[in-house]
Amino acid sequence: MERFMNYIFMVLIAGFFTAIVFYAAHVFFPVDNNNCWDKYSTPSITPKDNNYDDPAYVAKQNEIQKKVNTCNEAYDITRKSQERYKLILIGAVNILVLLALIFLGLNFVSFGVFVGVLLSSIIAALAYYDSSSIIALIIVIVLFVEAIILLTKSINGKQKVEKLNKKKRR
Repeated sequence: MERFMNYIFMVLIAGFFTAIVFYAAHVFFPVDNNNCWDKYSTPSITPKDNNYDDPAYVAKQNEIQKKVNTCNEAYDITRKSQERYKLILIGAVNILVLLALIFLGLNFVSFGVFVGVLLSSIIAALAYYDSSSIIALIIVIVLFVEAIILLTKSINGKQKVEKLNKKKRR
C-alpha cells in the first residue's frame, strides 16, 4: 500500500509541477487576444441600395481589410515572440530543476518532479512549436541530455545497491 501511495504522490507532484511552470509562464507572458477584426471593422458600413459592387463600398472594405491584415501580421509577430520567451522560460526552469535532481538523486518525490519536468518540457515543445527558436531547440536538447544523465545515474546507483546487497547476503 505504501508503494502505491508513493506512486500517487509522484503523479500529484508531477501534475502540480507542470501546472506551476505553465502558470508562471502565463503570468510573465500573458496572452494578448487578437481583436484586429473588432478594432477595424466597426463602425460597419452598408452599401447604398444593397449594391455591394458600389466602388465607395468596395474601397472602404478593402481599406478595412488592409488594416486588419496589417494588425494580424503584427499580432502574429508578437505572439511568436512571446511563445519563444515562454518556451525559453519553461526550459530554463526545467534545466535548473533537473540539475538539482542530478545532484540530489531520485526518490519518489524527486521522481515526481522529474516526471513533471518531462511533461512540461514535452507540452511546451508541442504548444510553442511554431516559435521556431534556436535557443529553445538548444534548451530541449540540454533537457534531453540531463534526463539521460539523471536516469543513467539512478540506474547505476540501483545496480550498485543491488551488488552491495548481494555481497552482504554471502
